[in-house]
Amino acid sequence: MKAFIFLGSTPFIITLSFGSLFLFYKIFKYRTELILFFGIISGSFILNKIQKMFYSIGRPDLHHLIKVSGYILQHEGEHTVSLIVVYGILLFQLWGPVSRLWGRFLLVCIASVIILGIGISRIYFRLNYPSNIIGSYFTMGCWLVVAIYFYLRWKERQVKQKVINKYKA
Repeated sequence: MKAFIFLGSTPFIITLSFGSLFLFYKIFKYRTELILFFGIISGSFILNKIQKMFYSIGRPDLHHLIKVSGYILQHEGEHTVSLIVVYGILLFQLWGPVSRLWGRFLLVCIASVIILGIGISRIYFRLNYPSNIIGSYFTMGCWLVVAIYFYLRWKERQVKQKVINKYKA
């Protein structure tokens, strides 16, 4: 469980984010995907702050089984928000370069185990209530789906516009 806590810690998430951004920019030559990454990350934090205006449950008052270091965001569920968004968008961006079915299956399995493991570890160590974790999973899962849907629609329109411009010229 401590390994999952580490995978969800703020320093690791920040390092993973910057490392993947560098990798995607230099190796895969992604440009618009980087904008998508920043948009989803910033949108998730804005959405999380809006949620906090309407409800706030707090942390469990029980004795914590572990003293967690490396967590900058101290409000309930924000680590779950960051991990779902970061690991979810990484899964989406790695989906394209991995063309084999077994590779994509492995990607989904790894991302699922990490996301579920971090959520379960936060409940296990009594850092969050299960309702906070489930609510974060649902909210940020919906945010990811909506953001990726609109991104894919935008990319499709760009391709159609290039074809139209090519035939006009």
